[in-house]
Amino acid sequence: MHRFFLLLLLSLSTTIAMSSEITLSSDELSMSITKKGFYSSIKVEGCEILNGDKYPIITACRDNKPILPKKASINGNVITLTMTDKNTVKIIYTESSNSISLELSSVPAEYEAIIYGPICVTTHDIIGDIIGVVRGNGIAFGIQSLNIKTTAGIPQEYMQQISELFGYEGQPCTVSTGIIPSYRLAATDIGDGCAMQFSCRRRSETEYRTINGIDNALTLPVDGPDAAIAGSKIAFFGCSEQEALNYIEKIELEYNLPHPMIDGEWAKTSRKSMQSYLITDFSEDIIDFVIDKAERAGFKYIYQMDTFADWGHFNWNPSFVDGDDIRVRNLVDYAHTRGINLGIHTLSNFMTTNDAYVTPIPSEHLLKQTVLRLTDSISADQRTITVTRSDFFDTESTLQVLQAEAELITYGYAETTGDIVLLHNCTRGAFGTEASSHSSDIPLYKLWDYPYKTLFPDIRLQDDFADRLVDIFNNTGLRQISFDGLEGCAYTGHGDYATARFVKRCYDGWQLPVINDASNLTHYNWHIHTRMNWGEPWGEKMREGQVENRIKNQSFFDRNLFPRMLGWFLVRLADNKFPCTSLTDLEWSMSEAVGFDAGFAMTIKLATLQYHGQIDELLHAIKIWDELRSAQLLTDEEKILLRDPATEWHLEYHNNTFELQQLYVSPEFVSSTSEVQPGQNAGFDWSWQTPYSNLYSIAIYVDGDGYITNPTLSTHNSSVTFPCTLIDKQYLILDKNGNATITDKNFVVLDNIIPEGTLTLQAGLTSVSFSCTHDDLDVPVVTVKFITGGNIIRKTIER
Repeated sequence: MHRFFLLLLLSLSTTIAMSSEITLSSDELSMSITKKGFYSSIKVEGCEILNGDKYPIITACRDNKPILPKKASINGNVITLTMTDKNTVKIIYTESSNSISLELSSVPAEYEAIIYGPICVTTHDIIGDIIGVVRGNGIAFGIQSLNIKTTAGIPQEYMQQISELFGYEGQPCTVSTGIIPSYRLAATDIGDGCAMQFSCRRRSETEYRTINGIDNALTLPVDGPDAAIAGSKIAFFGCSEQEALNYIEKIELEYNLPHPMIDGEWAKTSRKSMQSYLITDFSEDIIDFVIDKAERAGFKYIYQMDTFADWGHFNWNPSFVDGDDIRVRNLVDYAHTRGINLGIHTLSNFMTTNDAYVTPIPSEHLLKQTVLRLTDSISADQRTITVTRSDFFDTESTLQVLQAEAELITYGYAETTGDIVLLHNCTRGAFGTEASSHSSDIPLYKLWDYPYKTLFPDIRLQDDFADRLVDIFNNTGLRQISFDGLEGCAYTGHGDYATARFVKRCYDGWQLPVINDASNLTHYNWHIHTRMNWGEPWGEKMREGQVENRIKNQSFFDRNLFPRMLGWFLVRLADNKFPCTSLTDLEWSMSEAVGFDAGFAMTIKLATLQYHGQIDELLHAIKIWDELRSAQLLTDEEKILLRDPATEWHLEYHNNTFELQQLYVSPEFVSSTSEVQPGQNAGFDWSWQTPYSNLYSIAIYVDGDGYITNPTLSTHNSSVTFPCTLIDKQYLILDKNGNATITDKNFVVLDNIIPEGTLTLQAGLTSVSFSCTHDDLDVPVVTVKFITGGNIIRKTIER
């Protein structure tokens, strides 16, 4: 009798649970789900943020159709969803004080993908589009992927249907490396709120997907648990706005996500994540010289920019070290005795054609774009090859490589005629492989390549690349890496999963903490990357290269709770296109770094370290500017002034006091002395506006054959003459202390000059006259630039 009533009671309780809403909760977050499997409420600290009632706990994807749930039931901590196609999906939920997690435990094999939600919330003042955290009105709400197969965003082929079904269109994210479309984002602005998007796709079968704009590109399956949707897992959290970063750390620890530390502190809160570093092309033979220069600039990390002779096996470039990993270990250990850590550059999964995976016997795991069919057998010396028609020749590539068994073949151009394509000017046995004959029934593969004249591995061989990088760091003790070119992993067809797989495989294998960055950021790799940094376009001047992108990225970092970096800068010697980097140029970049409180990489090639006439002065400036940034002495208002790219600043440090002076740099005034009769003085009058009367410096530059003598500058009540002769590619520089020097084009001092007189300027509209004598036959162009200085801001640091 008692057993009967107990069974009846259990039956009733189950029935009640199935007919009522399911409520999941953590300390600050509660989420209610209807008996149909849709969210009815999401509250953070008691505040309702759900934007409507049409968002399901999951959406299934099958045969180009989104499939919604129609019934939800609960048994213990398992939610069973019956879908509109009559299939069922089981979800395990877990509640803790910090978060609520959902794990897909059973998914029908025919489902191509599962989308979590999507969920639209009203909170959208600050949208962390990559990290998946939205903030506003004092609260934060976030979703975190808990494994690499669960990626931010929605499968591209389903984005249009999802947009129409749920009535929202997200906004893309623009960063320095390009535009990230909304379907790849964890969170995207939809106007009246924010859509939160996560998904997991089936990866167990060969597919043909759109990759890098190429339709129907071959996508090979992956092995192991990552191939299945089951096991995909996410965590939700809610908290006060200021606690968002702390909650992400709690989730990393709770769910065993990557949790990198720097000297005992979580990398995402350590200011050492934003430490600046030197990039140069040093070798073991000159390491002491380079370390001396790094110490002068205050750098603790030196990053070698041309490390490997090949990419794939990653053998060392003999211009770096002449030897193996042990030789690098000796170099690393020596640098460490001087307080310097060494780092290296990679192009991640980009593969050079001299690598042993390519030559002399190419790997069967070179990344294939498609399978072609020969119309006839081919001989070993045949230079025109015929294949059945394929759209894959509509887009030109760089190397244009085919793989036929153990031979690589390149073709010059493709000619489509009816149902066939003629591949002309073929190079047989390309890249040192062996030319051979092939029967018509073998598969002929078209390989992926890149404008860097590289190939790629498939996702299996990509693991070997990562394993070699693991061995390199464990064998050598290197402590820094840039995962440049991570987008190459997505050529496998597996998108952000492939990039996370590559980076996590390295991270899991490293035995020591490694500072690492990339030029782009994805949701899962947010947990691993120390920072995000990228290269400057070397074809532009320092103050012109990516200025808007540098500034744009700071907002990206702030909204994604990520350490701030300003990018790479280049200190250069003079060449035919650009002048030598000046102290004023360098201080412009440093003022931006201090204004945004962002680290940077300073690229200074070895030749520049050796032959730039002011290099020690520039390195000292880097050091004191970065010390000012680290000291955090400036007010928010002062930082806003510095971060304005239209402003110029000079910094000095004396007796524990930083002296920060705003400068005004005049336009460059050009004197075309060819317009003056031979033997006459060249005279020009220039008017310009300056807010300051204090003369900081004058630079006179001569360009062209011939010479000028006794250059003179005058105002209505003052004059200064420099008793000297200047020839092509020479500067005359007057500093604020009245010292005048003649330098070559790279600021190497050639002579000291004693000026005759003193030039005084006035604030506001000012006029200056210039005159000189010149060669009668060859007449150079003279450029003059003035810099004036304003009041000094002083900040004292306690030592």
